[in-house]
Amino acid sequence: MTMSKRAFALACLAAAGPAFAQSGSGWYGIGQAAAAPTAGSVTIAAHGDARNHEIMFCVEGHLMRLGDATLHFQGGGTQSIRIGERIADGGCSRGKSLSGHNHAVESADVTYDQAILAGGTAHVQLYVR
Repeated sequence: MTMSKRAFALACLAAAGPAFAQSGSGWYGIGQAAAAPTAGSVTIAAHGDARNHEIMFCVEGHLMRLGDATLHFQGGGTQSIRIGERIADGGCSRGKSLSGHNHAVESADVTYDQAILAGGTAHVQLYVR
């Protein structure tokens, strides 16, 4: 595949966002929460599985700039992840590796730049595979 065809294919996948995340790629949703325009962070209740090895953050409803996430695993472990991405409405971050032995995500605290929301709201979604 030439570089331009590959770039086009990746752009199409990125534009598909959460719909792609659910369709045969191995990614599946484990939780979502509304991000308030005045909060700067959101806690997402999740129901991950110990066999998961990657996590991805998706956005619906508005463009957002996601900062950091603290993942809380069943059994008490945590993992900090730097997202640091501007994500379009309907888009997703790159996949991030889960560390440790138990990858069953129980919740995630995600920070974001609330100024970009400009008074709007969005949903932050968690996908794993």
